[in-house]
Amino acid sequence: MKTDIRIISFDKVDSTNRVLMDMAREGAGCGTVVWAKRQDAGRGRLGRSFESPEGGVYVSMLLPLPENPLAVGFSLTAMAGVAVRRTIFQVCNKNCGIKWVNDVILNGRKVCGILAQVVNDMVVLGIGVNYTTPMASFPSELRDIVCSVYEEAEDAPPMEKFVSALAENVYDICLGNDKTWIEEYKSSSTIIGNKVQIIQAGEVAGEGVVAFIDDNCFLHVTGADGNETVLSTGEVSIRKNYD
Repeated sequence: MKTDIRIISFDKVDSTNRVLMDMAREGAGCGTVVWAKRQDAGRGRLGRSFESPEGGVYVSMLLPLPENPLAVGFSLTAMAGVAVRRTIFQVCNKNCGIKWVNDVILNGRKVCGILAQVVNDMVVLGIGVNYTTPMASFPSELRDIVCSVYEEAEDAPPMEKFVSALAENVYDICLGNDKTWIEEYKSSSTIIGNKVQIIQAGEVAGEGVVAFIDDNCFLHVTGADGNETVLSTGEVSIRKNYD
């Protein structure tokens, strides 16, 4: 069944997730989308702040709560990564990769952040895309690791077009209407075959070579001793120097 999508736009909010969580508590349903052109208090994973300067696309979307609660922060956000990748290709004709779990990568740099939060037996899925964000808007420590889809705003299709396509793709994939997303997710991985450090709770917990991603989005890493580590949480960092 196709979801009726209702996009509510703002010039600026503190956090689109916070706004939509309040709407959910007041009775908003699946298909409600909050879009802002700027956030003053955006949030990222692990309690980090999310830089939200002008030129970005900041949206939050209300989804049903999956039967498996673990899917909220894992496979659901992986699906969202595919939706962002697909939208950038469809609207902007640019090809992105995905770094496990849900970092969307363009030209070797991160172009998107994703955060899912639970409210009233529903999920608020927040997505922030650096669309036409000037690099000068980011703190100096981020300028080597992030990028925008477009360096010049005049080169970009209208944000309204991008937001509409993104909402359609998110709901299509996350509500199960699209069964091809997992193959797209695996084939677009930027880390298969790479040597990585495994990071758990902010600490390096091991290292190895990424062998593959399975149908549950679990990452399989083979250590130097030949033993396999299967990751369903945490982060990995590509090793530039590896013995």
